[in-house]
Amino acid sequence: MLPLTLVLPIMAPLPMDREQRELQDEALDELRVVPGLIPLDSAFGGSRLQIRIVDEPTEEPLLKGTWQAPVQFRQYRLLVVAIDGHACTENIRRGAVFSREARFTADEMIGLCRRQAITYLQLEVDTILLLANILRPGSLSASVGYAFLGDEQCGTTESFFAEHLYSAVEASRQLGWPPVFKNEFLHGWTWLRESSALVEGIGVGRIGRALAAVSHLTTPDLRSTSSIDLVWILLGLEALYSKGNVGLKEQLLGKTEALLGPRTENKKAFGVVYDFRSRLLHGDVDLPLRFTQFDAVQKYEDFHAELSRNEHLALAVLLSTLQWMVSCNVTDLAFEYSLVTHGGC
Repeated sequence: MLPLTLVLPIMAPLPMDREQRELQDEALDELRVVPGLIPLDSAFGGSRLQIRIVDEPTEEPLLKGTWQAPVQFRQYRLLVVAIDGHACTENIRRGAVFSREARFTADEMIGLCRRQAITYLQLEVDTILLLANILRPGSLSASVGYAFLGDEQCGTTESFFAEHLYSAVEASRQLGWPPVFKNEFLHGWTWLRESSALVEGIGVGRIGRALAAVSHLTTPDLRSTSSIDLVWILLGLEALYSKGNVGLKEQLLGKTEALLGPRTENKKAFGVVYDFRSRLLHGDVDLPLRFTQFDAVQKYEDFHAELSRNEHLALAVLLSTLQWMVSCNVTDLAFEYSLVTHGGC
């Protein structure tokens, strides 16, 4: 047996963000009771992912005497994910290909394969975080974590920040559309496995491309921002809804309403999103420089206000669609036209 363990500090939302903190509590409480999860990657053989939530980081034996909060004014709990990595290590060793010039001792080869197995586990854990943030947007963000072979630390894990995805929940609430669909994490994981949408870190097919697009909205840097998030969001929506490349706006408007229900308020808001995207990509929007220091000027504030407003609504539609697909256990979307006549022949 080869115990592989990742310990990730889960960052709590700020104290004033009460509803987002409640969403995080829901996500962590579900992970507490999840039985052993079957990994997405078959390289782990029959081993299952074992998940623990540690409310007080100083009580985690693996971090005894070493724990320090990454950001002092934030509270943290720990997400601990462990698995027997023996089968994965053996599979990596059997499939390893090295150049003829490479010379490794048996011990060096074992060490390389074990470190690679940690990378496989990191991908599984990042996917857990991705799914959790689709089902409960902005619920789980992780700072730099710790990787262990047995009880010996062998490296660190990359941060995974996604709390800004909560903007989708706020947009849905403010505009009254789209709806939010609640799903249990275990049901979502089963749906994800059965969809075969993620293969070796690649989003495959329509669902996989949409999931990959959402992954690009997460970041390893808490302060990172991007002006092309709207492009990723609409890429995800088009992967799910669009057929061909003609009339994309009309396809999205009609099909999202058919799936998520009619837009009874703010009816034009979603159409405005696509119009803004077209203007942005075709060079019809004045852009601030990446390194401008004049972020208080009106044109800068106006640009980011418009960009954020459109991003948040589009993100709400994308996540709501994926939530609906999990709820209904659907792995592809197909639409048909129907004719409704009033009088006449």
